[in-house]
Order: sequence, then structure tokens, then C-alpha cells
Amino acid sequence: MKLAVKLFGILMLLLGISLLIKPEIIISWIENNMENTSLYITAIVVRLVFGILFIVAANESRYTGVIKFFGYLFILAAIILIFIGQENFKHFISSLIPEVVPFAPLSGLLAIAFGGFLIYAFTRNKELEQK
Repeated sequence: MKLAVKLFGILMLLLGISLLIKPEIIISWIENNMENTSLYITAIVVRLVFGILFIVAANESRYTGVIKFFGYLFILAAIILIFIGQENFKHFISSLIPEVVPFAPLSGLLAIAFGGFLIYAFTRNKELEQK
């Protein structure tokens, strides 16, 4: 489970770098796939899977409480997406994109920080493990 969270952290790092260097790649992909039901379903499933994964794997991290908090936050976000429905999801995302584009580099920095935190949180110091 630690490996899955670390891989998610690496993915967040890469997405953050992409948002810093060339944000239109991610933003245009979202805009082009807005009408697909798969985007909505993927948004829910990914949040549920990672929410459960974070909660289960939290005890293996350096920051159990913080990781569990993010896990519950992911699950709450998935539940909210289920209740708002696909049409409201599309409307929300399409109205949000023009407001977010100017802040893409800041979002990239936050994604890099979050990815780095996840990698650090699930990397144990060998000296600490021996004690």
C-alpha cells in the first residue's frame, strides 16, 4: 500500500510540473473530455479508491492523522460528486476552468508540495525502523 501512495505522490509531482511548465495540456484535456461520462465516473472512483487507500495505509506513514484526514476528505469529495450528478459536475467544472487558469502555476506548486509530502510521509528512515 505504501508503494501505491508513493506512486500517487510521484504522479502528483509530475502533474504539478506539467501545470508549471505547460498548464494548457491538462486544462485542454479536461475541457475536451468534459462531455464524456468516463471523466465523471473516473473522478468519483479515483477519489474513493485513494480515500480508502489513504485511510488503510495511514498507519504505515509518518503522519497518520494527516494521511487519514486526506483519505476522509477524498471520500467526502466522492460522495459530494455522486450527489451533485453528472450535469452539475460538468457545469461546475466548465464554470471553474476560466477562473482557475490564471492560478495554474500556483496549483502546480501545491501539487508538487502534496506529492513530495506523500513521498516523504511514506518513506521511513532506516535508523528509525531499527530502534
